[in-house]
Amino acid sequence: MNALLRYIGYKNTEQLWHDELFDIKQYRLNPQKEIILQVPAKFLRLGQLVEHFLFSEMNTNSDIEIIEQNIQVIENKITIGELDCLILDNHKPVHIEIVYKFYLYDESLPGNEIDKWIGPNRNDSLKHKITKLKNKQLPLLHHAKTATIVNSFGYKTELFDQRVHFKAQLFTPLKFNTNKVDLLNQKCIQGFYISLKEFHLYTGFSFYIPNKLDWLVEPHDEVNWISFEDCQMYVKIQHLKKRSVLVWIKTKVSIEKCFIVFWN
Repeated sequence: MNALLRYIGYKNTEQLWHDELFDIKQYRLNPQKEIILQVPAKFLRLGQLVEHFLFSEMNTNSDIEIIEQNIQVIENKITIGELDCLILDNHKPVHIEIVYKFYLYDESLPGNEIDKWIGPNRNDSLKHKITKLKNKQLPLLHHAKTATIVNSFGYKTELFDQRVHFKAQLFTPLKFNTNKVDLLNQKCIQGFYISLKEFHLYTGFSFYIPNKLDWLVEPHDEVNWISFEDCQMYVKIQHLKKRSVLVWIKTKVSIEKCFIVFWN
């Protein structure tokens, strides 16, 4: 798919919470004009593509100046971490960490609402990401080595406000009561998930399996649809590798996003 469809999907994805969650504040940006997409020819991972889209939006805004992006903090030849972005917003210094995630709500997990959001393959979680932001990524700004780097740009780290630009697509079980989503932005819910055992409910429908970069894209009809049987075969192979699969399901009345998970 082309970059424009990926960008539209990114742009239309809501931020995971509205203003502040666990003392982590969101950074909001509204491009002042239409961006000109110039995606690098080299292959980008999804996270890199999202960063590219946000930086492109910043470049349309006359109130924003990017000081530096993707700043590697290295001490004694060891990489301590990376700052995603330092900017001036109306001349105010801001450090921004950029996040785009896919989370599924697992009701079987103990704890509160935040504890129940996990990655499709169960090797990631919202709780883990929030902990990493609070304990590692945001505090990196105040590391002594970081101060030296930022000073070389002509700024002092203590002057920077810290924000995240955290967007996410959320997926819930079938027949899920969305009122259970209280702390997060319900508009982030983009679909549902099922097990392979439940997949038979969609016998006879058509399917599309987007690649990872196209997980950003909003479902539409102009793709090469495959049969239930072909989709099921592919999903079984991926499940043997412990990989959940994102599919688009074309019913008689709509096109929906769905993860078919290996663990439920």
